Amino acid sequence: MILTYAKMTQMIHPPDDDFLARLARAQPRLSPKMAQLATFLGEQYLRAAFMSTRELAAAAGVSLATVVRFPALLGYRNFEELRASIQDRVNFDLTGVDRLRSLPTTDRSAAGLLRRIIEADVEALRSVLRTFSEPQFERFLGTILRAERITILGFRYVRPLTSYFAYSLSKIKPGVTGISYADSSLYDRIRLMDEDDALIAIAFARYPRDLVDLVRYAHGLGTGIHILAITDSPLSPLLPLAEATLFAKAAVLDFVGSLAAPAALINGIVSALGVRLGQQALRRLEALEDAARSANIYVTAGGHPAPTRKSLLASPRNPPSPRPLPSRRRPQRP
Repeated sequence: MILTYAKMTQMIHPPDDDFLARLARAQPRLSPKMAQLATFLGEQYLRAAFMSTRELAAAAGVSLATVVRFPALLGYRNFEELRASIQDRVNFDLTGVDRLRSLPTTDRSAAGLLRRIIEADVEALRSVLRTFSEPQFERFLGTILRAERITILGFRYVRPLTSYFAYSLSKIKPGVTGISYADSSLYDRIRLMDEDDALIAIAFARYPRDLVDLVRYAHGLGTGIHILAITDSPLSPLLPLAEATLFAKAAVLDFVGSLAAPAALINGIVSALGVRLGQQALRRLEALEDAARSANIYVTAGGHPAPTRKSLLASPRNPPSPRPLPSRRRPQRP
């Protein structure tokens, strides 16, 4: 199998570290069995992305030992790292139609499909911990804490993350705006940003070109805008544009894509910022709670108005003093 440079450059991210690019570079020096495995992976990588070593060996018609040794020839430390790289490529290439067609058909039950989706989400959540970088996390938090104004960008299917991040962060810090659409006026907004602004971009494969172009524009202005990114892969086009980047993979089993792992990461960011902001965050939260009580915004599960602060003070943790029971004296006999 020969991969042309034109095919590799169809990607929006640089091709140098892509799985298919590594495969093409290694092709001339592979043994016949290794070349057979490479051909299978190049032609069937959509299938191979979620196979185990034994499943891949059987499908490619090679030995298990060949599969185990193969990743090192491409510069990967182990099979798991090779498979993660294939999944990155699959995540970029698959359209919604491809994802729907790739769903397993052997178990058509709703419970079976739900189980597979939840398992994919659990693996994505574990991946956040495996790829977590504390220095990057600290730099990410520090930039947000110092910024006077924060703009969060996230388009298309990550729009819920944009709204969730902006809503949560604005509860503890002023000057937060979430933007989940793209139009030409955003270039005006970015042009007026300066060193007091932080721009947080959220994007996963397939990366929206309008968002990437906006971030590239901000990066090239030279006005001191602090750019942060939440993305899914070292191949992401946001990586070279951001001062700090945090990784979270969107599960790719279903045709829509799951945002459980990125949402958990955002939850961690906002929670850590709340701790750092301390009394400033508490005062802002208390003011918002007062507004909610005044407007009677919330109701309890039974449909009754939410308890006021006074009634909360009489919760089981702080029970009211019991009223004295009336005396029950027996009447005296004459």
